[in-house]
Amino acid sequence: MRIARRHTPPDSAFLSDLRGFYYWDSYEAPLRRGDLAMEDLYLALFAHHPRWVRWLLILRDKAVSPFGLRPAIVAGQDQVEIKSAYAIGDRIARFILYARSTTEIVTGGNDSHLDFRVSVRKLAGERRVVLSTVVSPHNFLGRAYLFTILPFHRLLVRKMLSRAALAGRI
Repeated sequence: MRIARRHTPPDSAFLSDLRGFYYWDSYEAPLRRGDLAMEDLYLALFAHHPRWVRWLLILRDKAVSPFGLRPAIVAGQDQVEIKSAYAIGDRIARFILYARSTTEIVTGGNDSHLDFRVSVRKLAGERRVVLSTVVSPHNFLGRAYLFTILPFHRLLVRKMLSRAALAGRI
């Protein structure tokens, strides 16, 4: 499945110019199921992690706990809770829902070391979906953490898009 890294981010109704953030990336994939509502499209990507991702998150939690960073895996949170409706501020697939429209959903989180947002956007008329991530570190710990996780992040985003497309979820 062809997953392409974009050299320019798509316009976002909620994140202004993505290039203005400390770090941004955008990956796109074919969208065969253009009929999906944005919450369903988002969950098609984020509610189906391979087992190795869970193990990476557990390892990450053990490595960052001495620095006081929030865990990614909370006890008893192995499965993603899927609800019939989501409101701004709700948790959707482990992230907070910040904004949504008929073509884009933005989630993310804020922490003492960095803030991040994830945008899933349908490109109008192109039958493509774009997953963009933006990060704003607050301090040296945030920049060091970002530097450390970026190779895993890039691999995971490509795998998520590819697996969802191959499985026919998107």
